Amino acid sequence: MATSIFSLFSHELLDYKQAAAYAGVSPSTIRQWVHRGLLEAAIPGEGRKIVTMYAKPDIDEAKRVLAEREREAARAA
Repeated sequence: MATSIFSLFSHELLDYKQAAAYAGVSPSTIRQWVHRGLLEAAIPGEGRKIVTMYAKPDIDEAKRVLAEREREAARAA
């Protein structure tokens, strides 16, 4: 029997609502990050049958990039 990727990495994968809670932002912010290219799905969803999943390290990286951009903007002001 094949091992599911979810069973191997379930502690690292989050749906968009879980990702939002993990990041401390709203679910719409997660969607904005995806649209802006700051966050990519670890497992792309396919309609309603397969849920899009995001990896915790990718969420952490998106937050780090945004924080750095905010620091740079503050320095420039």
